[in-house]
Amino acid sequence: MEITQTAVQETLNTEDIEGLLELGAPGDEYSHEAKSIMSALAGLHQNELTEDELASVVRTVWIRSFGPFSDVDIEKRSPAFRQVAHRLLKTQPLAAS
Repeated sequence: MEITQTAVQETLNTEDIEGLLELGAPGDEYSHEAKSIMSALAGLHQNELTEDELASVVRTVWIRSFGPFSDVDIEKRSPAFRQVAHRLLKTQPLAAS
């Protein structure tokens, strides 16, 4: 099974890191971020894709999309970045390259 953009989108929606969906944003609020994460993953080989690496990708995309953030704001979001990575790797292992 492969990490798909749909899986990334669903995981980002579940985590709702910025709380935008809870405030009534449309269900595709994080679609740009899902696409950006998928683009970043396309450049990685399966053996490079660890939870730490995936969390770093999510963090980088998030800062680019919603930042700039202070160090405190990044620290506050870090558990959510890791949770996204964990869920994706647990439920959607990356297909062999």
